[in-house]
Order: sequence, then C-alpha cells, then structure tokens
Amino acid sequence: MKRLINTRSPLLWSVLVIGFIELIFTMPAAAQLDRVRSFIFDNAQLTGQASLYGELYNVDGINRRRPPSTGRFLFTPTLSLSRYASVSADVMLSTEGSYARQDMNIMGLHPTWRWGKAHLGDYTDSFSLYTYNGIRVKGAEIDLFPKKLRFTVGGGQTKRAVDGNVVVQSYAQHMMAGRLGYGKEQGSYFDLIFVKVEDDPGSLTKRDSIEYDYVIVDTLETELDTLWVEPPYNPYAVTPQENVLAGIATRLSLFENKVNLLVEASGSGYTKNLNNAPVSPDSIDMPNFFRGVVDRVYTPRRSSNVDFAVNSRLQFSVHKWRSELIYRYIGPGYISLATPSTINDRQELGMSTSGRIGNHRIRLNWSRYADNLLDQKDETNVRNQIRTSWAMNTKKWRSSVNMSYLLMGNDAMVDSLEWDFDNIVFSTHQAYLFDQTSAFRQVGLQYTYQTSDKNMPQNRIQSHYHTFNLTGQLRLQQTLNLNLSTGLSFRDTGTQGSYTTQVYSLRLTHSAFKNRLSTSLFSASSMIRDTRTFRTGLTSSYRLTRQNSLVLNLSYNDFRGTRRFHELRSSLTLSHRL
Repeated sequence: MKRLINTRSPLLWSVLVIGFIELIFTMPAAAQLDRVRSFIFDNAQLTGQASLYGELYNVDGINRRRPPSTGRFLFTPTLSLSRYASVSADVMLSTEGSYARQDMNIMGLHPTWRWGKAHLGDYTDSFSLYTYNGIRVKGAEIDLFPKKLRFTVGGGQTKRAVDGNVVVQSYAQHMMAGRLGYGKEQGSYFDLIFVKVEDDPGSLTKRDSIEYDYVIVDTLETELDTLWVEPPYNPYAVTPQENVLAGIATRLSLFENKVNLLVEASGSGYTKNLNNAPVSPDSIDMPNFFRGVVDRVYTPRRSSNVDFAVNSRLQFSVHKWRSELIYRYIGPGYISLATPSTINDRQELGMSTSGRIGNHRIRLNWSRYADNLLDQKDETNVRNQIRTSWAMNTKKWRSSVNMSYLLMGNDAMVDSLEWDFDNIVFSTHQAYLFDQTSAFRQVGLQYTYQTSDKNMPQNRIQSHYHTFNLTGQLRLQQTLNLNLSTGLSFRDTGTQGSYTTQVYSLRLTHSAFKNRLSTSLFSASSMIRDTRTFRTGLTSSYRLTRQNSLVLNLSYNDFRGTRRFHELRSSLTLSHRL
C-alpha cells in the first residue's frame, strides 16, 4: 500500500510539535506533567556506564612514579530520543590534575541527529592525518552533513597556561578549525580544510631580564668554584607559537569500493616565536592572490617557515585479496600544532598486499623511507624494509611464520659519518589445541632468530639472538584454569658479549557463584645477568547485580639490580551500567 503521508516532511513535524506544545499549555499542571513523563518514557532511552576508581600507591627505594593516591569518576551516558536523535556525554574527574601539566579532567556533551552532530566542552575530532587529528579541545564544534553536503566549524582551547621549566611550561593555546566538503565519508568525497592554532603571548608572565645571583656569568661557576654543568634556566626558552594549515582531503571510490584513491594535500605556515618582528609581505616571493590571503590569516615573522605535506593511498580489493600503494611526503618545514606529533623531513613509498587461500593467509609489505628532502644536511638516511608472513588455522593446529628484513644506510659527505645497518628477524609460532574434554587445552612453541650488523668506518658491531617461548593452558577443574609460560633468550652482542635471559610466568583463574566472581592470580619473573625482577598480583571481579560490578586489583613489583626497589599498587573500581 502506497504511503500517503511523508513522515520525514519538515512541515508535518512542525505541525505536530506546535500541536503538542499547544496541548501541553492548555492542560492542567498535573496532566501536563503526566503527559511529559509519558512522552519521555515512550520515546527516550538512557544507556551508558558510570564508574568510581580509587588507587593507592607506595614505593621504596626510588622516587615515586605515580601519585600516592588517585581517584577518578567516569560517566558516559547516552540519551536516545527515538531513532532520530541522541545526546551523549563524556565526564572524567581525576585527582591527577596538577599545576605543572595539562588538566586531565574531561567534561563534554555530544548531541547527534540524522544530518548532524555537535560538541560542547571537551571533544576530539579528525579532519585529516596531517592537519587536525586527535588533539583534545575545550570549546564547541558543529558538524552538519545534510545529504552530501559536509560543513564543520569549531574550536576552543587546546592547552592551558602552565608556568615552570622548559619541560612542562606552556602558553595558553587556542585553535579554530573549519571544513567544507561534498560527498559521503563511506564513499567518494572532497573536503577543504582550514586550521589556525595560536598561543596567547600574554598568558605567561616574563621578567624583563635574566638574573642568576648564584652563577658567575663570565665563567659559569658557582660560589663553590665548581663548574655548573647545567645551563642557566631561561624563561624565554619556551616561546609563543602560531600555526596556520590549509589543505584538501579527498576520496574517490570506484567499482563498488573495490578501488579507492585517498589523497590529502596540505600547506603549513608556522611561526616559532610570535615576539619576533614581522616580515614585509613584499619580500616574500608569492603570487598577489596568495599574498592577499596570507595578510588576512597569517603574519610571517623572522622565525616563520612554510612547507607542505602529501599523503596518498591507492587501494585495490579483488575477491579475497587486498593491495595498497602508499606515497607520503612531509617537508622539513611542515609543522602541525593540531596533531599530537608529526615527523617532518620525510618521504615514504610503500606497497602491501594480503589475501586468503583456504585456511592460509599471506601478507607482504615493502616500504622505503628517506630524509634530507631539500639537501640541507650533511647526510641522507635511507631505510628499506620488507616484511612477509604466512598463517594457517585449523581445528587442531595454528601455525605462522614471519620474516622481516631491514636495511638502513646513509651517504654522508664525510667518511667518518658513513654507516650501514641491516637486521633480519625470523619467527615462527606453532600451537596445538587438544580436545575440549582434555585437561590439556593448548600447548604452543615460539622461536625467534634475529641477527644485525652495523658497519661503521671505525667499528663493526654484529649481534645474534635466539629466543624460545613455551606456553601451555590447562583446565585443572571445571572452574579452574592455569596458563604457564617460560622463555629463554641467548644473545651474543659485539659490545656486551654473550648472556642469557630467563622469563617465567603463570596465571591461575578461578570462577565461582555461577561465574559472577572471577579471580586471577598471576606471577612473573625475569633474570638478566645481575638483574632480577619479580612481579605478582591479583585481579578479582564480582558482578553484584546485572548492572553493578566491583573490580579489585593488587600488584607487587620487586626489582634487584644496580639499584633495588619495590612498589605496591592497589585499586578498586565500582561500575554501574545504565
């Protein structure tokens, strides 16, 4: 039967909403409350999880590696309004936040509907690999995708101002990002991307001069006439930065996604110190059009540089085989402050293929890396790597063989700086699965051989490694399982001679009360020359109700070597599923 009314019509929904509001306001108060409550219960659904985490930590023999006590509260609810819209939240409150680092607390609200979504508070997003990718922002963003149109705009604070030494000091940093595109993310699309990140130079207080009363400037000696090996602390070592990025990200999908071409190309304008004097635009060799754009969004300074990056992938899928060609280029001056990290001055070419033939899976990868793209250094490093693997799975047997070959070298202009390095790794893993009724469930053997050769004009270092690992799984009772592992490694290195490494571990798991209580006791130890490490612990999880669970973790670590220390860590987690 043909549908006479379009349920997606905006006019129909407007009439229904207006009628519902008019009905609510003409009803008595009690009837209004009942009507609203009934509407919410009929159309809304609340899901998610909440948890409380507490931890105690103690160490003897070294400085603390963790706070003595830690508390966290996590809450991730999602309110679904029928099938057209939902609102989720991310809340994490932790005692680990400190004045000497960025705040770990998270509070974010994320509404989603059929043709868009938004973020308010703490959120992360990804436009492309080399522009805006994964950093946390405290602000707001709206992302609209009606039909094939794609529009995103947002921004906020990415870092707060932290005073201190060079390691932890940072200016308050803010970001704005926008994206305009056409297409579907699962198919073909084309996006224009713009990102601007800027530090606030006034967020940190700086002295006008640097004075060190305890250091003699001429000789860098202290009052005790001893040489001061650490350089003076310079409050200007961390400078305010600015970064502007513009680029495209596109995907072309053909033949029902059997062939895909993905290309990202972006340019970066980066200023290391906003306190430097601006550079005259007339002194920059660029077209007038780009000069006009640069004047509006970016001011070049004496510490500025401009460069570009390209990331491209061509993918093929035929039956059970998948292949990919990769080309990446990141210029020496390319910087993105909207990504966690980016290694520039890098060019990569790669190829990979994988497929299945019956119970067999085959993989083959090749890649080539090179730096010194603009010939600005005295040497160029080149790395070639080939990796291949084969795996087979049957009901009783699991087998795999892996091999990797790495070849590195350089073409330094000075003979004393030249070096060549090659490394070969061969490994195989064999596992046999016993019958389910047997006490022995599984036994496995892994062997790895590695050899490396570093050839330098003054010295040559060759190393050989043989590693054996034996694992086993036993069912002692219906509710008691035991996992065992032992490993031996024989190493012969040119600098440290020959030595052996021993590693032993076991894990005993028990379940009770119809699997509501699960407890694991584990222990591991390793011996390398004069170093001994022993670690043991217990993990116990109890399901209080269908929605509530309690998890206890205890761990003890004892280290004996050039120094001796031991540490104890305990934690308790209470979780509730909505």
